[in-house]
Amino acid sequence: MSEIREIQFLLCLTNIILGSQLVIFFFYRYRKINAERLQLNKILLSYGSICLLSIISAFILIINRFFISSPYLKEILTKLGYILIFFSIITFLCFISSEEFSKIIKLNIIKVLIILNFIPIISVILIPSNVFIFSFTKIIVVVLYLVLLGTFQTRLVIKARGKIKKHLIQILIGGIIYFGSLFFIIEIFIHLLYPLENSTSLLFLFTLLFIAGFVTILSGVFGFPAFFELNWEENLITLFIVNQNNNSCLFKYNFSGIYQEGRILKEKNEYYQKSFEGIFLGGINGIDRIIAEITNTKNEKINKIKREDSLVFLEYGSNFFSNITYALITKKDLNSNLYFLKSLKKKFEYIFKEVLIDDEDFEEKKQLFKNFDVIIDDLLL
Repeated sequence: MSEIREIQFLLCLTNIILGSQLVIFFFYRYRKINAERLQLNKILLSYGSICLLSIISAFILIINRFFISSPYLKEILTKLGYILIFFSIITFLCFISSEEFSKIIKLNIIKVLIILNFIPIISVILIPSNVFIFSFTKIIVVVLYLVLLGTFQTRLVIKARGKIKKHLIQILIGGIIYFGSLFFIIEIFIHLLYPLENSTSLLFLFTLLFIAGFVTILSGVFGFPAFFELNWEENLITLFIVNQNNNSCLFKYNFSGIYQEGRILKEKNEYYQKSFEGIFLGGINGIDRIIAEITNTKNEKINKIKREDSLVFLEYGSNFFSNITYALITKKDLNSNLYFLKSLKKKFEYIFKEVLIDDEDFEEKKQLFKNFDVIIDDLLL
């Protein structure tokens, strides 16, 4: 291998290594935040699967171009490389075929697309790689895939809110740069510019772009928050944090001021708030004792109270904070509600642990808890 070819191969290998790291981080982040069966978290798996198969495909095609001389083996590896690329979109569609993603794209359309995507795979298997129709087909299909991914993620960004929206925008921008550069390396450089000695500088430029896309995506995946149901915030009504020792309300947050509009909705939320405030200040412990008596169990805790037009999710303080009860009033029974309440509990106990442990002058320190609304705003907005 000539010196120029060595440099070209090392540049291509750099992209493969960086892409592999990105795949690992996608799957690691999904595992880290996977909780309470939040279906939208699968978006990390879908992105990771596309990156994984595209990187494997790029590695096969690069090895095929630089090291393989047998025409028969070249044909097999070329077909295998593009089959993996085409199969990656099928994997992506399978991951987003859950009901929650129907707000972005209709499930019937996803099923049709999965079936249609077997057509280019069959075409790649049947058509020889050295004919024009093969090159034309794969380029058109890859471009259509990029358009489909970009359209889907753009619609996802539009639907999302708060921190998750910012992270999705970063992934979208990084993905355009990342896959655009990878498309050049696989399609343009390997098949058109490879024989030219001066193509190295162009490959170096797109490698830098690939790295820029990699860094942008990585910053979007790093710290990626749990992806709640779309528009889940609109079903929130009120949060209560209650000290069960003396049945006092330590903190109260009304979500109607953020996500509800109109006088009727606001009045309805105030009705919910007054209705449940009496229950909480009367003591959840009493309800727990009744449940324990009926079920003949000790320390039985209730986690959800269902009413005709609303629900109450309950969480209880851990360890030294067992006297604290967290109650979230919502309109709908969503997995996101419980995950959100648990997150609030962890943050509240972490921020105010010194205050909560010290029982002396506990009521006088309640003024400090008012600052917790800033934390809630940061999680929502």
